[in-house]
Amino acid sequence: MSTAPVLVGRELIYRYPGQDQDALCGIDLTLERGEAIGLLGPNGSGKSTLISLLTGLRQPQQGTITINIQDRRRVAWVPQEYAFYPDLTCRENLRFFVAMLSLQRDEAKRRIEAAIETCRLGEFVERRAQHCSGGVRRRLNLAIALLQQPDILLLDEPTVGVDPQSRAFLLERVRELVAAGTTVLYATHYMEEVSAVCSGLLLLDHGKILAEGSLANLLAGAPGSAPYPNLEALFLHYTSRSLRD
Repeated sequence: MSTAPVLVGRELIYRYPGQDQDALCGIDLTLERGEAIGLLGPNGSGKSTLISLLTGLRQPQQGTITINIQDRRRVAWVPQEYAFYPDLTCRENLRFFVAMLSLQRDEAKRRIEAAIETCRLGEFVERRAQHCSGGVRRRLNLAIALLQQPDILLLDEPTVGVDPQSRAFLLERVRELVAAGTTVLYATHYMEEVSAVCSGLLLLDHGKILAEGSLANLLAGAPGSAPYPNLEALFLHYTSRSLRD
């Protein structure tokens, strides 16, 4: 017996006020339970706009979004910007955000401790967030989202500005979440991160889907053609420009 996808977007269109071009042009998206999909594209391709629609921060002018989970609080978002209060300590931030979930006291405490452990924040919990390194701030961003025990986790450039060790740590945590059954949409312009954590790919530019499907199938290329050696070659084929432009 097959289960329904946890999230389905159909014919999503969005245009920002005052603009003469759509930021998203008829996007279709399906997320299955326990899979990680890379949302790949250059800056300005529409990745963050799509995520803002999926979180409900913006409403599509056309199209529908269906989320098939019982508790909408279990859709979590890790934004590209730091989403915490810099004057508060890491623990104070976690206490503030867990209070928004209206949990019993013991459950709230358990989730805070679990987030601290998962994101390795133990030695930093009493430090003000503004005095933490970029890597610790990114881990705090993720820890706040994990308080929701998400079924669906939307990640928007979650490793921007971190050192290689912190990037490796964050990618490993994402892999562990997917292995435990969390559905992840991973928006980035770093191709190596998509290769590290995702089994599927949605390639977006100028608000349109250029390619989608399993990473293995897309890299294999069309029947009768040579496979792509890496994601950059795949990207160049569809966009004719470097991802880092």
